[in-house]
Amino acid sequence: MLAEHSGTSDLIAFVVRHVSCSVCNHAYAADDVVVVRHSAESWVLAATCPGCHTERLITAFDRPPYALLPHMGMDILPPITQAEVNEWARFLAHFRGDLKALLAAI
Repeated sequence: MLAEHSGTSDLIAFVVRHVSCSVCNHAYAADDVVVVRHSAESWVLAATCPGCHTERLITAFDRPPYALLPHMGMDILPPITQAEVNEWARFLAHFRGDLKALLAAI
């Protein structure tokens, strides 16, 4: 059962301490939050507000979602070299403009 999975009570306690209803701002109690799905990378919890009865889903990740990118078919980029840093430093030293102009110049 998901409620008995290792880490479930800690995760629910975290939600109770740090998340409130987005409609009425009422705090959740532990009995208002249940785990509806758990995988190797994420948890999905359902929280029901005791004040206004609004339900919301909360997704929590075991590690930052960007850490999963290489596992999602994305290529791992090589580290930036010192030569690339120097090239950008030279470019930015002479660049005059805003972010929109900077992105257009690249």
